[in-house]
Amino acid sequence: MKNKNILIIVTGSIAAYKACEVVRLLRKEGANVQVMMSKSALEFVGKATFAALTNNEVITEIFPDTPKAGLEHIEMAMELDAIVVVPATANTICKTANGVADDVVSTTLSVCEQPTLFAPAMNFRMWQNPATMEAVEKLRKKGCMVLDPEEGQLASLHEGEGRLPKIIDIMNGIRNLFEMPLPLAGKKVLVTAGPTREAIDPVRFISNRSSGKMGYALAEKARNMGASVILISGPVSLPPIPEIEMIYVETAEEMGVSVQANCNDADHLFMVAAVADYSPVNPADQKIKRNSENKSIELKPALDILKSIKGKTKGKVIAFALETHDGESEAQRKLVEKGVDFIVLNYANEEGAGFESSTNRVTIFSKSGNQIELKKDRKDRIAQKIIEYTLNN
Repeated sequence: MKNKNILIIVTGSIAAYKACEVVRLLRKEGANVQVMMSKSALEFVGKATFAALTNNEVITEIFPDTPKAGLEHIEMAMELDAIVVVPATANTICKTANGVADDVVSTTLSVCEQPTLFAPAMNFRMWQNPATMEAVEKLRKKGCMVLDPEEGQLASLHEGEGRLPKIIDIMNGIRNLFEMPLPLAGKKVLVTAGPTREAIDPVRFISNRSSGKMGYALAEKARNMGASVILISGPVSLPPIPEIEMIYVETAEEMGVSVQANCNDADHLFMVAAVADYSPVNPADQKIKRNSENKSIELKPALDILKSIKGKTKGKVIAFALETHDGESEAQRKLVEKGVDFIVLNYANEEGAGFESSTNRVTIFSKSGNQIELKKDRKDRIAQKIIEYTLNN
């Protein structure tokens, strides 16, 4: 959604504060955001909050004291890419559906013809009111997207439909406005990324050169395709990804525990992390001092995470194999031994691939016997192709 111009309209519901998160996520994804607030919305969230989040003045009046008084909403109608009403009250939905234009919000919605999304939040009886139901149908027939509210406990402590839709559903709805394909909508995706660290003593560890870029790229692409994503990350120097549940771990054991706790209901598992094969048997409690003697460190096999979840998930498992030689035979062996659906092979000793690179070249092997090579490309593009291939094979 980079450089998209999006108007967020906030109306008077107790859920108004949740619009702050939508604005924050859109900004993190590179969108230009302008906020408009109804007078009743100002009773719940101050406009200074949205001004700070957007770096833009918040529109609250139809005739502000400016040289262009009364014309801002007309100009916006020509410049916007999309409008998102969040939260959308019964009042706003009914006024928009019936052509009422008596304040800055309703006037703007009556003028603008851009793709528009309404994220309702109201009392369940308001949502079920025949006038509201009729208004929702009118808006949908006009081509507007009206999300269904969530069911649960409302601010009034009643139970029923009326809660603001989940943030991921709102964000996926916005992606739908821009006709972005969402083949993973409603799916849960688990991704592991980065290295693990196995302690030798309190200041030293065994690790590898994994940057985490491939796993993070897969997590972001899965999110863009509509998935609810959990990213289990070893120590990396990459920032967290918006809209993704981040779980940070250090050791193979910690990563294994997190994977086991989240794999049961995952639809797709991308096991990208470069997990240690061995860990020290007896890590020292204190820093090992240097002397002239040779030192030996006894190692034991680290937890094999893929084997530990075998039979514990109904999801499609896509594992990664990083090799330096005999890659194809090793990938085929691991495909069978680990009991996974796909193995993605790449080489650590190939220039512009593997660790510490922004590009990669991979070969995907499937348990059905098919394989495909993806030529060297940026890791985000490779990630897109991996997801598409594993979804369709």
